[in-house]
Amino acid sequence: MKRHAHTLYAALSVAAIAGYAAPAVAQAVTAQQAIESVVEEASSLEDAAVALEVISDQLTSYAANPLNLNTASEAELLRLSVLNEFQAASIREYVAQNGDMLTPYELQYVYGITQEMMLRLLPFVTTLPSEAVQPFSLRQALTDGHHQLLTRAAQTAERQEGYKNGYYLGSPQALYARYRYTFSDKLQWGVTADKDAGEPFGRSGNEAGFDFYSGHVQVNDVGILRTLVLGDFYAGFGQGLLLWKGGAMGKSSDAFSIAKRGGGVKAYSGTNENLFFRGAAASVSISKALTATAFFSYKNVDANADTVNGAFSTLQTSGLHATSKGMSEKDAVSEVAAGANVSYSMSTLRIGATALWHKFGGSYQRDVRPYNLFELNKNENVNLSADYRWYLKKVHLFGEFGVSRNGGLAAFNGCLANVAPRLQLSLLHRYYQPQYQAYYSTAFAEGGKTANEHGLYIGANIFPHAKVKTTLYFDAYSFAWLRYKATAPSKGFDFLLQTDYTPQPFCKMHLRLRYDAKEENVANALAPTKTTDVVEKINLRYNITYTLLEGLDCKTHAEVALYKAGTQAREQGVMLFQDVRYSLRQLPLFVSLRYAIFNTDSYASRMYAYESDVLYAFSVPAYYGQGSRWYVNLHWKPADRFELWLRCAQTYYYDRSAIGSDDTLISSNHRTDLKLQLRVKL
Repeated sequence: MKRHAHTLYAALSVAAIAGYAAPAVAQAVTAQQAIESVVEEASSLEDAAVALEVISDQLTSYAANPLNLNTASEAELLRLSVLNEFQAASIREYVAQNGDMLTPYELQYVYGITQEMMLRLLPFVTTLPSEAVQPFSLRQALTDGHHQLLTRAAQTAERQEGYKNGYYLGSPQALYARYRYTFSDKLQWGVTADKDAGEPFGRSGNEAGFDFYSGHVQVNDVGILRTLVLGDFYAGFGQGLLLWKGGAMGKSSDAFSIAKRGGGVKAYSGTNENLFFRGAAASVSISKALTATAFFSYKNVDANADTVNGAFSTLQTSGLHATSKGMSEKDAVSEVAAGANVSYSMSTLRIGATALWHKFGGSYQRDVRPYNLFELNKNENVNLSADYRWYLKKVHLFGEFGVSRNGGLAAFNGCLANVAPRLQLSLLHRYYQPQYQAYYSTAFAEGGKTANEHGLYIGANIFPHAKVKTTLYFDAYSFAWLRYKATAPSKGFDFLLQTDYTPQPFCKMHLRLRYDAKEENVANALAPTKTTDVVEKINLRYNITYTLLEGLDCKTHAEVALYKAGTQAREQGVMLFQDVRYSLRQLPLFVSLRYAIFNTDSYASRMYAYESDVLYAFSVPAYYGQGSRWYVNLHWKPADRFELWLRCAQTYYYDRSAIGSDDTLISSNHRTDLKLQLRVKL
């Protein structure tokens, strides 16, 4: 790390004087910057199943078709992934009391909306008069919409061993293509095609070209029809105890992120080959208060199926088919699912009920181990759940109760409270029996699955000053049965304390401390096998973003990680990076740069950092070992209808002469990744 001492000193010096060098004006936030800000926060949630594709796609859709603040429901406002329940309700209350907003900048007068949040919302909202909303016209929808075509190619420059020895069936290029037609927020259809690196194109099982295709048609708000989707879609109801396929938030630097928001059914256009349903879904408003949703899905999924008797023991979720084994597991088992939801909304209370049935083709014969003894081991399951949301003036109660076919139970109850103008409290209790089985569930959980967990979460958002926000939470949990990494019942807790300080509109910073202690299997020199012991992780992070000149934004980030497993020696890691984003508006060209240095004792003390990437792509690499990493991301937009991205990123290691092993081996101490993307609007 000595070689980086001058770099570290220079970066921190720049951060220290940034507040004095920057202009004293608030800078407008572009749609891409706002999207990256939301997705970056979501990417840091290691304890939540977060679908970055879904969140980004949703916000990109709103950037193209802004949400009308004067007519949007609270559920639609929550889908922006920026507002919490009280802020969404506050916007609706403001419009009800004062009439239609004349401009989105009127948000600054809404209780609970800060100037920073207003700037973050501006790219995604509009304020059309309520009476200006036009009735749906099929002819107009089919002719007056917008076409968009996006293509991308990516490749690792260094050649891996698997391409040299023929282990991978295809080329090292990853290819992606996407077409979409949209008309306002009423109609959209599209097709997505994807080939991962190493997968064959047009041969060896992919004679149709790409390895994965996805398509959809969606219609919104036509008469009593709220949503109709044909093709690929995702669905989510309640708090995810039974069903939630799509973006999900969890523990974060906002104590109010614990409640799931939005939900329902929506078209899917991502590249995750397991996240979605395929078939038809419809949501209908039976009355002003009663809404009914139903869907049916049929598709094939990857599994290590026995072609002789149709039995399978493992469902594969990677979506990779670059090898002969991977190709043999592709679409090996059929998956059928059908579900329905009914919700009834009153002025302050919303209740719902959901039913789901699903079945896999063939016989599911899991390789039973002690830790997975209670997990689904049949090809068919039925789930039922009931959920509620109760809005009071300053309190929001929410929860869900679920049961699976085998009698397993799950309960989830939470509370968000505006205790005072400067204090918000959150409380969440969850109880998931080990035998609860819900294949499509993505509920709030520490263990990664909605089963075998009992926990209590307490959080708070504190606003001691107009420029300061402090968030803290404490989450204690226990596992009544064994887990994959614990050969005995175990427990743990984690704690987060973060303070955000915004001294000026052009400068904001935060300091975060996170401590996690969990019982897991740990190697012990005095015992022949692993024993259960406490594994501790501590992360201390300082981050500052600032504007030096108009169009020149910077970010400096420093983080320290400590790791200790039982009686083993403590490990540590350090990471520092400097970001620069520059907008050459005359070209127009947008440039994002990063240079990072890191030094960790092992993979156990690794750290993650979100990186700016091309549209609809994401990079959250793990920093471990000793080395440096840099990337350059160029975004050129010579016309409204034409955009080009070029990205180059390289990781350079000082502590090794090769990267990876076996077929992923790169005989070099550096890895370089390239991306080229083109978007055309018609």
